Amino acid sequence: FGLSNKFDTEFPSVLTGKVAPEEFKTSISRVNACLRKNLPVNGKWLLCGCLCCCCTLGCSLWPVVCLNKRTRRSIQKLLEWENNRLYHKLGLHWKLSKRKCETSNMMEYVILIEFLPKYPIFRPD
Repeated sequence: FGLSNKFDTEFPSVLTGKVAPEEFKTSISRVNACLRKNLPVNGKWLLCGCLCCCCTLGCSLWPVVCLNKRTRRSIQKLLEWENNRLYHKLGLHWKLSKRKCETSNMMEYVILIEFLPKYPIFRPD
């Protein structure tokens, strides 16, 4: 369903001077812990759904779709919490985004880190 089993904890050079490497690693570790908790259950349901797919006319795959959606929502909530806790104060915004794979036509979810525009606070309304 395009969701990785873990995200890379390597510190991107673009963030040097914007955020501490320890904070970045902590945030990515939280996301990876959420994935580690949810993906084994999704895998078991996917295997069961594939085995029973012919008998149920595809309805046995619905639990996998729902679990995948729940996992995506929990990661999005976690990223929003991280944004409110730290990253918005630093002028960054993290979000989960769907992108096309470079090697194939398949879609995957990636974490995008965007730079928020600075608002001129001394400019009159």
